Formats: sequence, structure tokens, C-alpha cells
Amino acid sequence: MPVDPQLYQVLLQLSQAPQPGSLEEMRASVRANAVRSPKRPVSLGEVRDLTLPGPDGSLGARLYHPAGQVPASGWPLTVYFHGGGFVAYDLDTHDALCRELCAASGAAVLSVAYRLAPEHKFPAAVHDAFASVVWAAAHAAGLGADASRLAVAGDSAGANLAVAASLRARDEGGPALRAQLLIYPAADFGNPRRYPSRRENARGYFLTAERMKFFGQMYLARPEDAAHPHASPVNAESLAGLPPALVLTAEFDPLRDEGAFLADALRAAGVDSEHRPGPGMIHGFANMTGVSSAAAQLVDDAGRWLGDRLREGRISQSS
Repeated sequence: MPVDPQLYQVLLQLSQAPQPGSLEEMRASVRANAVRSPKRPVSLGEVRDLTLPGPDGSLGARLYHPAGQVPASGWPLTVYFHGGGFVAYDLDTHDALCRELCAASGAAVLSVAYRLAPEHKFPAAVHDAFASVVWAAAHAAGLGADASRLAVAGDSAGANLAVAASLRARDEGGPALRAQLLIYPAADFGNPRRYPSRRENARGYFLTAERMKFFGQMYLARPEDAAHPHASPVNAESLAGLPPALVLTAEFDPLRDEGAFLADALRAAGVDSEHRPGPGMIHGFANMTGVSSAAAQLVDDAGRWLGDRLREGRISQSS
């Protein structure tokens, strides 16, 4: 199908806007766009900023509670990692999305500001992601949450970190996870030619092949890091024992096919994995729900899936 008409207007506006010439300009631009972009009204309970200890200093975080009284056992909890190519975006750029997922899932959301590249290259963000999941499980009571109903989620680079955190939780005796929500995940730095969507959607749809190459250069410390399973989860020796996964992809996204490939690889490893394609969607649609009703529906459905898994889903085999 063609690009969603509402998102097509976004693409037109982006094509007419001046392009940032440096990383700092990019960071400033995405923050400004996040402030200006339309938001859906969402009713929540408590929202507060906090800090948590990371492997090399404190990490900023933001906690979202659903509306209503905190259950006696605490809310289910999702630890969320924002996208942005590992180099940009922050708690504020993904504030609206985290609010929507909190409301749709009926679960608390802890959004974590992991360290960004190139100031902190791979595997710094992976260390931060795993440390935040371990901390959230250990301090769930103080967050008004239930450590036995824990999930990870993220979009793009953040989805990559969510999978890496799941792998480390399985392999290093980390917390048991009930679900992982992966929104257009970056899953394979090492084999871009494997995926036709990298060529078909290389330009003109917000995320470009050129920009992805830049992100990889900023994030990876060494060329050989591209093959590491914590950077490219499709390279994991085994994906067995990871928590149930929902993978969302976008039709007009360079990452479309590797997201689908990851969902298939999880399923082949015995993981309860579901892939939901986003017809007419572009990369970044989860941050465009105030513009596109179709994008809003996909995010709401994903939130409900997450809530169902946290209430009823089986715990991953890492437990």
C-alpha cells in the first residue's frame, strides 16, 4: 500500500526543512521537533523523574504509573529504551510514547536515559540497559511495581538494547522477563545486504541508509563489534529462552526486513514471537501517533499486547 497519507505529510515537511549538519545540530533538532509535534491526550497517575546507578555513574530515568490506585502487589513494569541511532533522543523525545504505552498496557513504564555514542561507544549502552533492568527488579517495591511481572521494550536502537538486555538476563542470571516489545528493531549491523528493505527504502522515508551508516560509525568502537550478538542479536549463538516477543515493523523502513528476520529467528528458537507489519508506516511512526491515526492504533495494540503478557504471560526460561 502507499505511505499512510498522514505520514506522507510529515515526510513532505521533513523534506523541506534544513538538514542538520552536525551531531549537535541533530540532537537539538530532534528535541525541538519533539516539543512541537502533536501529542495525544493520555490520562496517567504519577509521573516522576529519578536517577538510578549505572555501571559508570548515574543514569536519568522517568517513571510512569497508570491512572488509579497502585495495586497491593504493585504495577507490572516495563523498562523502556528510546531510539535515536544510539546517538540522539532522550527521555523527553519519547515522553509521549511512554505515556501511551503506560496507559494502553496498564503497566508502569521506566524510561531510561542510557549513555549515548560517540561519547560512549558500544558496549556502554548495553551495560546501561542491563544494569537498569537489574536495578528495576531489585527496587521494584520502591517504584510501586511488581518484580515478578517485568518486561523490556524499545524502539529502533532502543529495541536493539532491549534484546541485548534480554540476552544478558538469560546468560548472566538476571531478572526473569515476561515480555519484550521491539518496535522496528535494529538487529544486524554486520549483514545489511541480506535485507532487501535496506535498498528499497534507502532514502526518502525519514531514516536513510546514509544516516544508518553514520549511526553505526558513531556507535561501534571497532569494525568487529558489528558481529557481536549484543550489537547484532541475530548473531546470537542461540535465541532460545528469551521472553515472548512482539516485533513491530514499518513497510517503508530500511529496518523492515531485519525486524521480520529477528521475529522469525526467535520463533525458530522456540520463543513465542509475533511479527506485526505496519502497512503504510515509516520508521519513527511510534513517535508520530499525534499525527497518524494508523500509527496510534499500532502503538495502542502493542501496549495492550504488553499488558496481556505482563498479567498472564509465562516467564522466560532465563528464570
